[in-house]
Amino acid sequence: MLELLFLLLPVAAAYGWFMGRNSVRNEGRREQEQFSRQYVTGLNLLLSDQPDKAVDLFIELLDVDSDTLETHWALGKLFRRRGEVDRAIKVHQNLTSRPNISEQERREAMFELGLDYLAAGIYDRAEDMLLALQQDKAFREACQRHLLELYEATHEWDKAIKVALKLTRTDSSAERVVAQLYCELAEKQENPELAGKYYSKARKHDPGCARAALALGRLWFNQGHYRKAQHILAGILNDDPAFIAEALPLIKACFEALDDEAGLIHFLHDCVKTSQSTSAAVLLSELIARENGIEAAEKFVQTTLIKHPTMKGFHQLMAFHIRAADVGKARDSLRMLQKLVQQQLQQRPKYRCRHCGFAGSTLYWHCPSCRSWGEIKPIIGLDGE
Repeated sequence: MLELLFLLLPVAAAYGWFMGRNSVRNEGRREQEQFSRQYVTGLNLLLSDQPDKAVDLFIELLDVDSDTLETHWALGKLFRRRGEVDRAIKVHQNLTSRPNISEQERREAMFELGLDYLAAGIYDRAEDMLLALQQDKAFREACQRHLLELYEATHEWDKAIKVALKLTRTDSSAERVVAQLYCELAEKQENPELAGKYYSKARKHDPGCARAALALGRLWFNQGHYRKAQHILAGILNDDPAFIAEALPLIKACFEALDDEAGLIHFLHDCVKTSQSTSAAVLLSELIARENGIEAAEKFVQTTLIKHPTMKGFHQLMAFHIRAADVGKARDSLRMLQKLVQQQLQQRPKYRCRHCGFAGSTLYWHCPSCRSWGEIKPIIGLDGE
């Protein structure tokens, strides 16, 4: 009897192994059937135009582990890029609550969640998350750049300046951004003295900042400091020649207030020679016409157009032709042609962003398209200066 028992032991072990294996197979089959049912449910939700519920279900089906984590990142970023920020938030919130990811992966999820809040305009939550994460060296610079974006959007220029100053430690190009932010802060001031202080700070961070020079020149002119205003405005010719046309009306007013027409003529000659500014050439031609006659002014404009042809210069040349023409059909035809050129000039953009190509008739210091600072310049060429 004992021998029979020993003979049956292998059979019992084999039977136990077979039943255990069969049980595992049955459990796996049940899990697979459950997954299939949930998957079909998710597809039905999508087809019945209930995408939010479908997303929630698919997120639950996709367990977070080292193999699927990248899929979650890609899914969340895709939603945010497509403007479906609510879904991106759900994906990244799901990641931050998972216990089986590393601390670094959780911080990455928090960073992405902060960007979701920023994209959604939930600025208080985005700020809290980015401020907390900037303590981590791996996220510090990225957080600072997005905090700068946030403060720009909310027009909190003091905070934006503090963040931008931190960025200058590793990126010298951020100095130009700091200068623009000081200009924004200056424009909010009702006290001219305080505004001038901030514009001066802008010039310290970016000595070639045309925006600050234009603002300071206007400020000093209004205070009667004509020589001081003329000096800083004339400096734009060396600092950023593309903007000299923006400064010319005020420069002319400064020379007139100082009763220095000879100085104005000398400066305009420098502008035409150095920057080929059509606006300077037009203004100079009017002075030539007054001093030496229409014929001399026509000759000057013709010579300028040969070297640097522009529609604005051609418009001025026609103005001189109209003045010199006899009353009759010829003058009427010239006026009609000048009017057509004028309409063409009005329809053309005057400024273009060097970074993204955005063009328009208004000078923006902060590009509405690519959000770059100080990249929009007056157009140079046939349709511009």
